[in-house]
Amino acid sequence: MAGPRRRTVRDLRRNNRATVLRKLYFDGPLSRQELGPLTALSSGSISNVVSELVADGLLEEAGSVDSDGGRPRTLLRVTPRCGHLAGVDIGETRVRVELFDLTLNELARVDAPLPDGHHDAQDVVRIVAAGLAQVLGEAKVAPDALIGVGIGVPGIVDASDAGGAVGAVVHGQAIGWDAVPLEAMLRDCGELPSELPLFVDNGAKTLGLAEMWFGAGRGARTAVVTLIGSGVGACVIADGVPYQGSSGSAGEWGHTTLQVGGRRCRCGARGCLEAYVGAEALLERWRESG
Repeated sequence: MAGPRRRTVRDLRRNNRATVLRKLYFDGPLSRQELGPLTALSSGSISNVVSELVADGLLEEAGSVDSDGGRPRTLLRVTPRCGHLAGVDIGETRVRVELFDLTLNELARVDAPLPDGHHDAQDVVRIVAAGLAQVLGEAKVAPDALIGVGIGVPGIVDASDAGGAVGAVVHGQAIGWDAVPLEAMLRDCGELPSELPLFVDNGAKTLGLAEMWFGAGRGARTAVVTLIGSGVGACVIADGVPYQGSSGSAGEWGHTTLQVGGRRCRCGARGCLEAYVGAEALLERWRESG
């Protein structure tokens, strides 16, 4: 049996770089002096890592601040144009594709409606591929400049084979998806670089992470972020990490049985919370009330 893998100097260097980049990404701009206590790295390590990242074009100076009696301290930040990210939201009524620089400044956006909630998987893949091509063209960004694409979907995501031949598989009863190999379909469409990282997750969970990173959840370690729209979902954050559950279904709040034998839900079951507070359900009940 193979023993535990020993960490090398290269592993340590990569970890130090990631630690500094992460701290500057979420909390920057910061000075070298501030980075030390925030990352638990020595001043020598900070100096070496910052010098490397500046030389690689990943960090840049962002002004200076006065120090206590000494020379002004130079602030550092992640270089916005050193990489690009794309976000895709496969919603109930439309597909949205957005392109960002590395500091999440929006560079381009395209919305494609899904008439009558039509979610044929092949059509959705074509819309996503066309949307990515459009935003990249508008911003004049080469496809190989993308660091990764994040994709939010309405359904349960089985990522157990993510990175393998199949990749992330989506189960979305409300939109008629039964074990749709979305990641493999996107890679097979021929429009994306073969090595481009794709990150597929439930839309409520992606919303929850964004709220924890950049919104009201910043600094919290435990939280529940809820999404009430056409569908109803939640993201449960436990010790800073989204709780997935044994099958990735944690947070499927909308399909919790609220009333036994109650109203018919889009998923086919009866009495789900979504059948009472989802947007379509509210409109239906309003029409019924006259």
